[in-house]
Amino acid sequence: MRELSVYYCSKCGYYGYYQLQRNAVCPKCRVQMAPLSISYQAFMDLSCEDRDELLSQHIIDSSSPYVQRLLAPHKENNSREVIARMGDRITELEIENEKLNQTIEWMHQTIWELVRKNKGMVPDDKINPDQGIDP
Repeated sequence: MRELSVYYCSKCGYYGYYQLQRNAVCPKCRVQMAPLSISYQAFMDLSCEDRDELLSQHIIDSSSPYVQRLLAPHKENNSREVIARMGDRITELEIENEKLNQTIEWMHQTIWELVRKNKGMVPDDKINPDQGIDP
């Protein structure tokens, strides 16, 4: 049995799931629907907003060059979208930076404990392997 594929209408945005491409005809526009380059399961895993964004992008990509030229300045000057993406990226980088700082701090403490142990500054019985040097 063939898997379901996702098809969409490039005119109205209607989408549906079909096994055969010949069955993929838009019920509103009565035109042949185009397949999406995503598997049925991956499409089902998307949120409604992500599905709408994917379909919108496919409709814009398949539209006439005139429509694409009209939308080009909007894409370049859409500061809200750019700011939102930059804000998300900043948050990701701050989280990553915090993790790296914690790792560096742990490594620094471990290295100094080993230096003290090797120099004989701390007796071996004062070192707890799980927690470092006992106070």
